[in-house]
Amino acid sequence: MGAASDVPLHSLSFDEYSETVIGATVNFLLTGPSQAPWSVGHCKLGAIVLQFGVEGGSKILHGISRSDALTFIFQDEKIADRVIFDGQILQPQDFVVLPPGSDFTFASRGIHRWMSISMPVGLFETFAIETGRKHLAWVEKEKCVISSPEQLLRCLSAAAASTAVLIREEQTPTLHGFSIARLLNALIAAIADLDNEMCLPTEKSRLSSDTVTKALRYARGRKWEGLQVADLALAADVTSRTLLRTFRQQLGVGSASYLKLRQLNMVRRALRGKCESSGKVTNIMSEHGVTEFGRFASEYKALFGERPSETVARSRSQRVG
Repeated sequence: MGAASDVPLHSLSFDEYSETVIGATVNFLLTGPSQAPWSVGHCKLGAIVLQFGVEGGSKILHGISRSDALTFIFQDEKIADRVIFDGQILQPQDFVVLPPGSDFTFASRGIHRWMSISMPVGLFETFAIETGRKHLAWVEKEKCVISSPEQLLRCLSAAAASTAVLIREEQTPTLHGFSIARLLNALIAAIADLDNEMCLPTEKSRLSSDTVTKALRYARGRKWEGLQVADLALAADVTSRTLLRTFRQQLGVGSASYLKLRQLNMVRRALRGKCESSGKVTNIMSEHGVTEFGRFASEYKALFGERPSETVARSRSQRVG
């Protein structure tokens, strides 16, 4: 996505990034130390929302797409070490289609650049019919991965990037309509080309995704409460061994490792959100099931680059400043 990578973005921390991404209800977990700044930016072209982002490290994301929007997500093949979508390792030419209200997971390792296009339900289908591509109406109904020729993806990336630049400038109604048409034409071409391939979920992959979704939804509905692997397995109606295998396939980490990462991330959010003094750090850690404070603080620093007390001090100074 060479052209899209030229869109200017502001550098953010992981915490700021996770609070700035729009277009879905999402829960981020940092899974490895940040290697570079995180950044995200979005702009609107009528009812269409373009979003460009750079992830500065490894993460797990569980989300539910908006119930009133169709979303397409593209990756930059030159950066990410690995990106897993619902258990499938994405290739450079792959992009994801998320119909309204879709559960989804992404797990990435390393720095990852991406772009998304979201639009109201019905807009894509209407444009497809108007341009003689009525057979593409299924796109709004089926979550899938589409592999498209690199040249078409470059055209789409260029159209999105130029649109983002135009949005920052004053547009006439004619230019506005032209930008929308150009973007949708490039998107339809990337989907409809005879050389592309569509990967619909198999029954096995659906079952695996459902298992992870049930477990993550259960975890999401609870703060900490001493959550164990057995609790997730029970919620997903599978054995602990099956859950371990499925988590590794879908998220790149085992179920126990996921719970440890979840604990670390939840403590960080709590420290950033309500802790007013370093004396309360151990209280918050205890509330999240931490019993070995020294060991936990070391694990916390290895992941976030600072000790829990330093998170509190920095967050407090930012609020005061």
